[in-house]
Amino acid sequence: MASTRGEHVLIAGAGPTGLCLAGELALAGVRCTVVERRTHRSRESRALGLQARTMELLDQRGLADTVLARGNVVPRLRVSVVDSPLDLGRLPSRYRHVTVLPQGETEEVLEARARELGVTIERGVTLTGCTQEGDEVVCRLESGDRRWEERAAWVVGCDGAKSRVREAMGVGFAGETYPFPIVVADVRLGAPPPEGLLVQVGRAGAVVCVAFGDGWHRVALVDPAGRWSERPVELGELRTALTGFFGRDLAPGEPRWTSRFRLHERQATAYRRGRVLLAGDAAHVHSPLGGQGLNLGLADAVNLGWKLAAVARGTLPESLLDTYEEERYPVAAGVIAATDRATRLLTSGAPPARLARWAGLSAVTGVPALHRRAVRQFSGLAVAYRGAADPHSPRGTAGHRVPDLSVRTASGADEHLHRALRAGRFVLLDQGEGDPVELPAPWDGLTTVVRGRIGAAEGPWPRCEAVLVRPDGYCAWAGPRERAAAAVAALSRRWGAAPTGAPKAAGD
Repeated sequence: MASTRGEHVLIAGAGPTGLCLAGELALAGVRCTVVERRTHRSRESRALGLQARTMELLDQRGLADTVLARGNVVPRLRVSVVDSPLDLGRLPSRYRHVTVLPQGETEEVLEARARELGVTIERGVTLTGCTQEGDEVVCRLESGDRRWEERAAWVVGCDGAKSRVREAMGVGFAGETYPFPIVVADVRLGAPPPEGLLVQVGRAGAVVCVAFGDGWHRVALVDPAGRWSERPVELGELRTALTGFFGRDLAPGEPRWTSRFRLHERQATAYRRGRVLLAGDAAHVHSPLGGQGLNLGLADAVNLGWKLAAVARGTLPESLLDTYEEERYPVAAGVIAATDRATRLLTSGAPPARLARWAGLSAVTGVPALHRRAVRQFSGLAVAYRGAADPHSPRGTAGHRVPDLSVRTASGADEHLHRALRAGRFVLLDQGEGDPVELPAPWDGLTTVVRGRIGAAEGPWPRCEAVLVRPDGYCAWAGPRERAAAAVAALSRRWGAAPTGAPKAAGD
């Protein structure tokens, strides 16, 4: 790895978050290198549930069909306490389901994209520390007996809960550790439950059972009476525990991966220190109940990617990076709080807690308005960036997710928003008549304009004359087209300064 300067970004960690971020940066023409201490991709399934919003983000980069072809589609989640499931079939998205795919396969898809875009990925290399010196970051690296230093313009720690980058930043990881462990196993079940995604709740504790669709299942047991142990998970132990929860023998066998680990809920006290940033598990960890961890990391990467690329290439001011923490920190904090409540409620044997979970789940699955809210939260479609709200935009637009709108162009063809976003640029949807909207530099070079009429869609979008969509699929501004130029100028001021001019050519 040669010493580099300028716009070069070094990413620590080749998990899903790091690989996704690398692809985002490379798509924008920013040189980046990923270093990973492992010598190979994950061979275990680990994180495996891709939510609807995550699938939309992947579709915005042309990867969703590849993931769907590999994964198992699960349209409902059932909790044994109540008869009715959480039904994802009515989500306002093309992806009305959870896509179950082992983490290693998700990494394979993301790595192939990153390499295709020119990203350098170096395995067996560990970033042990870093120090900021002016407009550079000096990175200390090691591989076997070799030790050396590299310089980069920016460093992003995607190196997990025990992040060396976070440690070097001097950033705390506030939170706590649950007093009980979780046991996970990927096994064949001779007598599996009929549901593809089931939470089986006992008097105290819970089991999550997820079907891979190929005869294998992931089972995760949370037993608050359990005690931490370093011993390996044994098949007999697993069989006994499952029988206790289900009241029958599921006949587990052929374990291909088992693990026993501690549950944590923690969040970094800051996501950025100068030219060093955090994303994914390096920034936040939480209980796996709810299946949000992998999805949070990928959303971090897509939010940060376009911002860091614009700053690294000199098109937008460095203060734009402050919006990364402003937007993503509250989202992760909300997930940590929600999964903590769910974990404590589902694992408590106290009669008041058992009554509360029955009443709460009955209301969520039985009351239509609560059901819609719950599945949108679970799927990630409800995430909105309140700090990005624009008082001059219609309610429910700026800072909100923009669905995959269909636009009928003057030629009669239908252009879809997700396809227009695949270049990683802003997209201006222009429904007006007359001359095209003229955006000031450098916005004209950052934006793809799609002219035509927005088809039927939920929400305010068909009524908006112009919609400026960020590269991550969230609305930056919406309103009358004659205000578009003034609106992007206001965005520049909101992000701290006027844009700095034309982007540097890749490799400058």
